[in-house]
Amino acid sequence: MKPLSPTFAQEVRRLRNERGLSLSRLTDLVPYSKGHLSKIENGQVRPNPEMAKILDDVLQAGGRLIELADAPVRPIPSDHAALRTYDSMFDHHRALGRRLSPGVVLVSLRPQVDVLSSLARSADDPGLSRGLWLLAARYAEYAGWMEQERGDDASAAEMTRRAVQYAAKGGDRELEAWALVRAAEFALYRGDARGTVSFARRAGESSSPAMRSAAALREAQGYALAGAADRCERALDRAAQLQEAVQESPYGTTSLVDQVAVHRAWSFYDLGRYAEAAAILDTQVPLIAPSGLRARTRFGLRRALAHAAAGDVDHACELVADLLDDIRQVQSATVHIDLTAFSRLLSRLRPAAGREVAGEISDILFSCS
Repeated sequence: MKPLSPTFAQEVRRLRNERGLSLSRLTDLVPYSKGHLSKIENGQVRPNPEMAKILDDVLQAGGRLIELADAPVRPIPSDHAALRTYDSMFDHHRALGRRLSPGVVLVSLRPQVDVLSSLARSADDPGLSRGLWLLAARYAEYAGWMEQERGDDASAAEMTRRAVQYAAKGGDRELEAWALVRAAEFALYRGDARGTVSFARRAGESSSPAMRSAAALREAQGYALAGAADRCERALDRAAQLQEAVQESPYGTTSLVDQVAVHRAWSFYDLGRYAEAAAILDTQVPLIAPSGLRARTRFGLRRALAHAAAGDVDHACELVADLLDDIRQVQSATVHIDLTAFSRLLSRLRPAAGREVAGEISDILFSCS
C-alpha cells in the first residue's frame, strides 16, 4: 500500500512540536483554548477554513494546513476500504455509546469485535492485518467500557484483556498499561483505595505520557479515597505535568475538556473538600458537549453530590431534577452508584425540596435492581 499523507490533526501536532510550542504556548497565539487545541490535534474537531488559515499562519505551514483541512479524518491511516469502513463504524458506535444504554450499544458492538479479529487472522496483507488488529483492539476496549457501564465487571475485564491481546498483535503495547488503569478504576468503584493505588502505580511504569497521566489520576483518586491529601495533591500535579506532553491516545474519554480538573474535583470530594469540588465542576460540566450525554450525566450528578455535601441541598436537587431523564436514558451502572449515594444523602438530610426528586430516584434505582 502506498504511504498516505498526514491528516490535518497529525500535521498540526507535527508542526507545533517542530516549532517547539507547547499547547499552552500555542493558546497565546491563536483564539482557541488548550482543550480545544487538544481536540483539534486528536482529530475530534473538524477543521473549518478559518481555523485552517489561523493555524497555517501561526505554524508557518505555507498553505499545507489549508490544503489538508478538506481531507477526511483518518484515525487509523490506510487506503483499504475495510479499514475505512470499520473505522467509520467505530465512530458511530462511540457516538451511540455517549447517548444510549450500554445494552443497546453492545448488541451491535460485541459482534464487530469477533468479526474484526477473524478478519485480522485471515488477512494476507501484513499492513491490513495490523490495521484490523488495532481496530479490533479499539472495539474491544470500548466494549469493555460499555460492559462496565452495564454493571458487568467480569465481562468488562474480559473484553479489556482481549483488547490488550489484539493491540499487541497490531504493534501497540500502550493498551497493556491502559488495562491496569481500568483495573484501578474497578477497584475505585469498589471502594478499594489500596487496590486503586496499586494498579495505578503499575500502569504508571508505562513509557507513554498519556498512560502515565491517566495512571496518576487514578492514583490520586485512590489516595483521596484513603484520605491521604498530600499524596493525592502530588499525584494530581504529576498528572497535570504529564498532560502537557500528551499527544493523543485512542483510549479513554474524549468528552472532557480538562480531565485533570474533573478528577481533581472528585478527589476533593472524597477528601471532604466539597465546596472546592463543586466550584470546579460548576466550571467543567457545562464545557462537555451536548453529544456527550453519558459524560454530562455522570459528572453532572457528581456536581450535584458535591453541592449537596457542601450544604446547598436545594440547588443540588435542582441539578439532579434536570438530569433524571438523561439518567434513565443512559442506564449507567457507574452513574447509579453515585445516584445511590445522592439518595442516601437526601435520606439523611431530609430537605423539603428533595422529596419529589427522592421519589423519582427510588423509581429509577428499583427499576434497575
